[in-house]
Amino acid sequence: MRRFVTLDVLRGVSIFGMVFSAIIPHGVLPGWMYHIQTPPPDHVLDTASYGLGWVDLVFPIFIFCMGVAIPFAFGAKWKRSGQDVLRDMKDIGGRFLRLLAFSYLCNLLQPSLPGYWSKFLILAGFAALWLIYVKGASFKIRLAGWAAALCLLALYALVFDVQMTLFSRNIIILLLAFLYLSGALVWYITRDSQKWRLVAFLGVVAVSLVSRLLGFDQLLYENNNLSWLLNMEEINFLMILLPATWVGDRLLHMQEGQTAEIRRGGFLTHLLFWGMFLWVVWICISSYNRWLSAGKWFSIFSLIILVWLTKKKAPQYLPLLYLSGLLIISGLWIERFEPGLTKVPCSFSYCFVSGGIAILLLMWLDYLLEFFHCRFLSGIFSGAGANPLMSYVAHGMFVTPLMSITYFEVLYRWSRPADYPWIGTLSSFLLVLFTMWLVSLVSNKKIYWRA
Repeated sequence: MRRFVTLDVLRGVSIFGMVFSAIIPHGVLPGWMYHIQTPPPDHVLDTASYGLGWVDLVFPIFIFCMGVAIPFAFGAKWKRSGQDVLRDMKDIGGRFLRLLAFSYLCNLLQPSLPGYWSKFLILAGFAALWLIYVKGASFKIRLAGWAAALCLLALYALVFDVQMTLFSRNIIILLLAFLYLSGALVWYITRDSQKWRLVAFLGVVAVSLVSRLLGFDQLLYENNNLSWLLNMEEINFLMILLPATWVGDRLLHMQEGQTAEIRRGGFLTHLLFWGMFLWVVWICISSYNRWLSAGKWFSIFSLIILVWLTKKKAPQYLPLLYLSGLLIISGLWIERFEPGLTKVPCSFSYCFVSGGIAILLLMWLDYLLEFFHCRFLSGIFSGAGANPLMSYVAHGMFVTPLMSITYFEVLYRWSRPADYPWIGTLSSFLLVLFTMWLVSLVSNKKIYWRA
């Protein structure tokens, strides 16, 4: 089955955003360059800061991409070897466990240790992950990878006294593991019924609402026996992932029916898709500046115009636009009944609006790939997006230690002058782009990491 390349590009862009936002100069850039709730200069979490910025979108977009990919992954598998419920359940459970293991390994295998030679150990950890997760590896190769990883962990614990606890995991990967498990099971059960998918979505909303009213969220966070593994975000973010599975169903149907191509239609076609992008920009600006009333009414007006243009120029996207508009307008309306749009704690408005924005960006990127053949950038992001596990750790576990070993880190620090933070931002941008390019080269060789 042909890959939906636009999805790989969007996933690659989201991973780029995750890594880039983590290494830009801290405390000196404008507030909109960081998470809204961790503003400069101190970056201390402020749950009373409300709004949506571009950094707050990168993780929801990745969750959205995971949801869209579920129907494509199973469709390709069934086309190769047919449906088998027992095998499919085994595959879902196996992938969950591999992601869960990755959440610990990618964190524990790159401890912060002093000294020149410690960088070689991190590279060894990257090599161990390669052996464990590379697609098509034999049992012996994976066993060798696990042996190497366990030896490194023993070395860190016994020689360097690195503390290893149940909380020594990457929370992003941990969330993705549980979201995949829940989302894949819900999709599998409801794959032939949009009605029951909607029931499942409303069930998630109900569970989240009840847990907030009863204070269950706070109890879960305060219980260390459970919070290391379980938290309400594993439920809340299903409000992004479940609609995404419907988008995946729709795109798969369009691809199989060969109706996904955007017709050349002159100025109005360009106006439609750039209008989608500008609507995303407007939502971020209005939310950041707390223009709540203006943001809501202008968004409704924008949706009406985009629906009219879509009917004329790209009717195959109309169901996706309807869903996006419903999520965004609902989220903006719900915000007035919440303290505000927040990522922590995860609000309904945050999930709805970010999910709707992800749909808009997917359609906009599909238009860009169709009309503007920028093969260099699209190749980088699609290659990185097709290899998400490697892309996620390549900067911290390969590029950064390699720069330290070769002393290129000195040049990189020189390119980040304290008095000129935007120059440091540009150097961060180029470094992450270089990292994504390296991963895309590996992807072009058909080498992938798979959980």
